[in-house]
Amino acid sequence: MAARANFSMTRPPELAAESGGVFDPASDSIDLSALFGLLRRQWLLIILTTALFLGAGFAYSYLADKIYQATTRVLLDPRDKQLVGPEVVRPTQGVDLSWIETQVDLVTASGTLRKVVERENLIDDPEFGGTGNPSDMDAVLTSLARHVRAERGAQTYVIDIIVSSTSPEKAARLSIAVAEAFMASLTEAKQNAARQANLLIARQIDDLKAKAREAEDRVEAYRKENGVVQVDGRPVDEQTLKQLNEANVTARLKADEASSRLAKLDAIARTTGGDLASALSSIDSPVLGRLKVEYAMALREQAELQQTLGDRHPRMQAIGADIARSRSLITQELNTLVARARVEADLAKSQVASSAAALAAATRKVNETSDASVALRDLEGEAAIRRDVYRAFVARAQETGLQENLQVSDARIISPAQVPLYPSSPRKKIILGLAGIGGLGVGLALALYRGRIRPVRPVVREILPVVEDPVLPLAEPEPVAAVGSESADVLAEIGVPGSLASGGALTEEAAGELLGGVAVDSRPAFQTLAESLTRPGDTEGPAVHVLFGTAASGAIAAVAYGLARVMAEHSVETLLIDANSGTVTTGSSLIGRDVHGILDVDFNHAQADAIGSRLEDASIVLLPAASARLRHEIGFHGDRLVETIRDVADGFERVVVDLGPSCPPALFNALIGIADDVVMVVDAHEADSSEIRAMFTDLRHLVPELRGMVATRATTIVVETPPATATA
Repeated sequence: MAARANFSMTRPPELAAESGGVFDPASDSIDLSALFGLLRRQWLLIILTTALFLGAGFAYSYLADKIYQATTRVLLDPRDKQLVGPEVVRPTQGVDLSWIETQVDLVTASGTLRKVVERENLIDDPEFGGTGNPSDMDAVLTSLARHVRAERGAQTYVIDIIVSSTSPEKAARLSIAVAEAFMASLTEAKQNAARQANLLIARQIDDLKAKAREAEDRVEAYRKENGVVQVDGRPVDEQTLKQLNEANVTARLKADEASSRLAKLDAIARTTGGDLASALSSIDSPVLGRLKVEYAMALREQAELQQTLGDRHPRMQAIGADIARSRSLITQELNTLVARARVEADLAKSQVASSAAALAAATRKVNETSDASVALRDLEGEAAIRRDVYRAFVARAQETGLQENLQVSDARIISPAQVPLYPSSPRKKIILGLAGIGGLGVGLALALYRGRIRPVRPVVREILPVVEDPVLPLAEPEPVAAVGSESADVLAEIGVPGSLASGGALTEEAAGELLGGVAVDSRPAFQTLAESLTRPGDTEGPAVHVLFGTAASGAIAAVAYGLARVMAEHSVETLLIDANSGTVTTGSSLIGRDVHGILDVDFNHAQADAIGSRLEDASIVLLPAASARLRHEIGFHGDRLVETIRDVADGFERVVVDLGPSCPPALFNALIGIADDVVMVVDAHEADSSEIRAMFTDLRHLVPELRGMVATRATTIVVETPPATATA
């Protein structure tokens, strides 16, 4: 008569879970009623945690150092500024945005901050790490840089220079000091640029002067070699040619004018009658003018006397004599003028001839020196260019020298910093708000953590009293000969009583007695099977062996129990997981149908430390996956079983998992993920059938851990029992 003993596994007190589960481990669903119930039960913890965080935030906001911020607004003015000229400020067409960003970065540059440190004597300020030692300059600059930041307003030329300090007055003073140092840096940059340009230009002036003098010397040397004489920068021959040409033109004009006058006078002189007065009107001569007046007056007087006197009248004769005398004088004067005009015409012709000869001679002279003049002009052009460049550099050097002291900054302060009235940090409202939110979140997390379902971790405790149960008498089993299968994939053949192999219902006591008998009678076969599987030393952690198959649930349970018994020899801690949902299982046969299992902790609010039992006379802990009432849920919660196995397997060397027949694919796929060996249990009569062989071959391709098959053969031991009923 076999005895059946109950053992229980407990957990350390710190891992104990509250009864009741909020989260379903097999799905993403949440039981809201259980969640709110859990939070109601933990209301004191949530309030205390929130109050603790609020108290800490309140204490920090009053005890922490107050930080004040002051802001100085600076306007960037990128326009070109000229102090000399009609326009002091020249308008610009546009400014590159990168230039503005560069100016923002220059606010916190080390050169700018160094001016502030020196001007405000921050080397002695403990707030910025100053101790009065000049070697602390770098540390002070680094600390000041952390207290200063520059921000640019959106799409504007305005920069906000913000300085923080524990003193409001110091924050305002340093903000203005940084702005002034920034503007001074911009001015110094312009001055340095002008100074550098002046130095570069000055270095070139002496060289340009020497080159200009050298060019002038080459011009003078060439003139001397070729006899080129210049006056006022022009060759004398060319000037002479020009003058002679002008003189020749003047002589020709005078000759033409003299010839024309001579012809006119000669024509008038030949006039003997007619209107002499009209002919003389075109001659400009004072003498002829007077004679012409006398002649006209005599003619008029003669005409008047003819009306009253006769031609023989003495007065008429006297007037006639006057007219004849005037006419004679006019004729003499005309002859004199003609002679004078002829002399002038001849003289003009001679001047034309002499000037033409001189012009021809000068032209020949210029033509003879034209080649030398071309080369001379080239030399003079080069000399003029070098002279102009030299003069331009001299003028630019003087200009840059003046610009060095006439630079205006590209920035100006539009709003100096004011002494702040309130600290910017710490902000009490924000700190208390964040503290409240954080405390509430931590309180909720702690409440959920305390109400979580914790994984089972076996710790063996003392054995409970053994209860002897009567079992039915059994006939002596027939010895089972070792039968070799024709297939090399059959790892062992186990004899199983027909009551187990048939899949019929048995009482718990009868099924437990039969499982124990199979483990004892087929011990050599189980030893052979165990040796073909993975040993604990060949894998990390315990060796996990998963059994499933097409045989009856009782047959698979007998193989799982017998294998666990053999593996547990020599005090090897072995965990037997009963995930068999058939009519006969190791859990129902050895510790009872209604014993709570893994899923009962989640669904029936069972205590986690009340599941699992250590079997008598063996280092085996039997852990059901679920009680009889929840066994239909096992196939849907493979991940929960895997999680539990991983947690509780730390104290074991081997783990045997009984999946039973008709294992759901989801459960099978979840368990093979942690399995070192997978064994398929089949009926010996079907081991070599084509259907089983095809199934095994397909599984081997999909599951590399599939080691082989175990064939169960029914023996003649049959126990006649009424249908099994659940027992408490």
